[in-house]
Amino acid sequence: MSNSQNNIYLTLDQETIVALSTPKGNGAIAIIRFSGVNSVSIVDKISRLSSNKYLAELPTHTIHHGFVTNKITGQDVIEISCHNNQFIIDEIIELAIKNGARMAGHGEFTQRAFLNNKLDLIRAEAINDLINASTQLALRKSISQVKGSLSDFIIKIEQKILRVLALVEGSFEFFEEEKQDLDIDNLIITEIDEILKELNLLKVNFNQQQQIKNGIKIALIGQVNTGKSTLFNAILGAERAIVTQIAGTTRDVIESSIYRNGNFWQLTDTAGLRETNDFIEKEGIVRSLDQAKLSDVILLVLDISRDIETHELDVYEQLVKEYKDKIIVVANKIDCVRLSLIQDSVFYKNKNIFGSNILAVSAKDKTGLDILEKEIENKIQKLFANLDSPFLLNKRQFNLIIELIQGFDFIKSNLIENFEYEIISHHIRHMLEKILELTGRNVNEKLLDKIFKDFCIGK
Repeated sequence: MSNSQNNIYLTLDQETIVALSTPKGNGAIAIIRFSGVNSVSIVDKISRLSSNKYLAELPTHTIHHGFVTNKITGQDVIEISCHNNQFIIDEIIELAIKNGARMAGHGEFTQRAFLNNKLDLIRAEAINDLINASTQLALRKSISQVKGSLSDFIIKIEQKILRVLALVEGSFEFFEEEKQDLDIDNLIITEIDEILKELNLLKVNFNQQQQIKNGIKIALIGQVNTGKSTLFNAILGAERAIVTQIAGTTRDVIESSIYRNGNFWQLTDTAGLRETNDFIEKEGIVRSLDQAKLSDVILLVLDISRDIETHELDVYEQLVKEYKDKIIVVANKIDCVRLSLIQDSVFYKNKNIFGSNILAVSAKDKTGLDILEKEIENKIQKLFANLDSPFLLNKRQFNLIIELIQGFDFIKSNLIENFEYEIISHHIRHMLEKILELTGRNVNEKLLDKIFKDFCIGK
């Protein structure tokens, strides 16, 4: 029977799909995952168990040369473990497709779990965040959100909105005297204030939340030839940036990541800050200043072996003033000066600008790097400690929260004073639609496809 005949009575979401669910590459084990109405029959066609039985005859949650289980998609799901060799994997998948399966799309397994009411959209999105978490904190919060922490919070807000709607629509039936006795107007105001309080708790520090989700951005900023690229390479432990004695070698930003203490550090080496007529170099300097703004931690790299000019000092002063909380001042090239002279350098004499905590290092000899890395870690921990939001929102969720806040602010500012109940009811119903969109109970197919396209195939 052909693929089309196998699937003739099935919807797109019922068809059997197949994909590699472990990372590509050589290794001990690979897992190929199936999901759909015909999963068992397809696997029975392409496999034989050592017991000489068929999967259709066997119970779920048992292991038979691989394992069969009823997973969160709400359908039969089979996972075949095999040697992690791409030729073997491709052959198994090709054999499955010949016998009626098709390749899964991005996030289609999780999407089916959502469509079959095994989890809501917020928990589905948290699965993707869990897979892509770049910090321990993001990992912990994503696990919590997969378990339903954010979903439960949103449901409580939804219940509050329903209460307000009930009060507003119930007011149509009351006489003025009854409304005064029950103090309905004040009840409505109190409930809306409570909703706004909860919504504002969700949105706080959104930019900081994204930084924690995506890793810690660390930018190396400073004048030309201060050893930024050498320091960049030293922290990475690899020759990533080109290092020469020629000033202005780095003309664009160079990025690389490294795993440190449970977090991904995203290091950015930037063009040196100096006056120049070179258009390309000017553009590099503009990008350097942009990186200072976007970063979580700034390593302000100074050359301790030479004096500093007045215009340089002005630039440094402005940077320190603007980004004081995230700057670490690094006095590089201590290998080029006598230790007895370090404290007499111009940087230590300008403590009013740079502060007293200047870290003296030699990127070339890797002297003082351990102390520098500890200071970076201290900055990161302070960043985490200042995260007030109990959840990590994605952009879709954040935008909906903002729309809800704006909607209730509008109701409070423009409609509450005269208590035009029918108009208030209309706006609150619109807010209810928005919060249902958050959890996915009011979401269209086009938006779903957009959400799940960012997932990995096999998830």
